Amino acid sequence: MTTSIVHCSQAIMRFYAALDAGDIEGVASLMADDGVWHRQGKVLTGPAAVLAALRERPAGRVTAHLVNNLVIDLSADCTTATARYMLLVFRHDREPGEHGPAPVEGSLLSITLTTDLWQHRAGLGWRAANKEGRAVFSHGSS
Repeated sequence: MTTSIVHCSQAIMRFYAALDAGDIEGVASLMADDGVWHRQGKVLTGPAAVLAALRERPAGRVTAHLVNNLVIDLSADCTTATARYMLLVFRHDREPGEHGPAPVEGSLLSITLTTDLWQHRAGLGWRAANKEGRAVFSHGSS
């Protein structure tokens, strides 16, 4: 049980680490084949839709997603889980030629998220089946 919670936590952290690193293929690979991500007013279903949406991000986008207050509830058979957490998001769209640290006065958003995760039987690990959240705090454009 503890191992499942750790692996589930790592899947969530890997999702946001990949997103912040610009590894959109890595983000898409952490979605279930029929997984749904409610993102910025759109419903993205499956890895292909996630990949297509992330390809539309501005080239200079810099993000930092900080996961806090993570709570994971496992099913009795440890094959499904629900994760609840707060997400603090920093975002900055760099201008061409802009270098150095992104300014903090840019976008700042706090979101409460729930992600239902399930585990592939083929040993592929935890994948997001349904990701949705609601904004709690916002500063700047989101």
